[in-house]
Amino acid sequence: MDTRPREMLGEHYIKSRLLKYDFEIHSELSYDKGGADFMVTKKIDRTKLNYIIIQSKSREIKKSTSVKIPKQYVNKNFVLFVYLINPKKEENLFCFFHEDYHIFKDTGSEYILHINENKINFLQEGHTFDQSKAEKINSIFNELQRKKYTSIIIDGFFLEESIIKTYEIYTKIWKREFQTPSLVYLAEKINSYFNRFSNNFNDIAFYLYISKDQNLKKHILLDDKFNNFSMKESFAKIFTTYTDKLIPFHIMNDLARFKQSDNIILIANDIIYEHFLSNLEIDPQSIIVARLKTEDRPHEMFVKYRWQDITYPIGLALGLKPFEL
Repeated sequence: MDTRPREMLGEHYIKSRLLKYDFEIHSELSYDKGGADFMVTKKIDRTKLNYIIIQSKSREIKKSTSVKIPKQYVNKNFVLFVYLINPKKEENLFCFFHEDYHIFKDTGSEYILHINENKINFLQEGHTFDQSKAEKINSIFNELQRKKYTSIIIDGFFLEESIIKTYEIYTKIWKREFQTPSLVYLAEKINSYFNRFSNNFNDIAFYLYISKDQNLKKHILLDDKFNNFSMKESFAKIFTTYTDKLIPFHIMNDLARFKQSDNIILIANDIIYEHFLSNLEIDPQSIIVARLKTEDRPHEMFVKYRWQDITYPIGLALGLKPFEL
């Protein structure tokens, strides 16, 4: 018996229901990718997109039927749709996510779902494709878009200026000298103050660019051998680059490389970055920019991203107490 007409009917029915909820469908697959009959996609930017694999199964049910899925296909961005039609032409559409396979029989290499009339009644209660299941697919996209890493990118000139200004401000206020901060201690304070991302317990990389023409070592303790440390549930590593090239070129290159994979904390603030940042294709919620809030700073840039004041973590690293800032 030729089952292709039924399979086509089921796939078209599934696609029509997905289109109802405004999903973009990509059907032109030249090969089977992880069990995909087609994919639903969501654009990240002009050149990249996320996708969710859709496998469609169509069955004509009289007394009973079954669906088999290789276990290797099942993961967080794999969704199984099962279209059922009975002799009375009554239709049901069910969908299953990676956490739903406990209702399948596990044979070791595949999952099998046996379906009869009683099972249909059960499936209708919790697995019918509807608005709530469409929202669940959208939540998978949100999870795929959530970035798993944080990069803290530091312009050595801006850091030096910020340390000097912060030291001057609080020396005038408190009339006392302060300790020279270590880079590691300052990095910990920058992360704890700036890292406001929802998944802020991921691994963190600090990229510090120091010009060979500057004297940052006069204002901060640098130990190139001690550059790995732990913070709460995160592991952090500092990468220090000494360069005779313009630091903004290094930083703009990092921003372009990391914009899709990482949350970014940018410890750099100068109008030289303004045009580049204004045209950067990135989720505005995935970048935080440092500012140095002083009245005599003429080169403060204006961008659409969230910002925080760099003097607070520097003040803590200098030895000030939170109530003194």
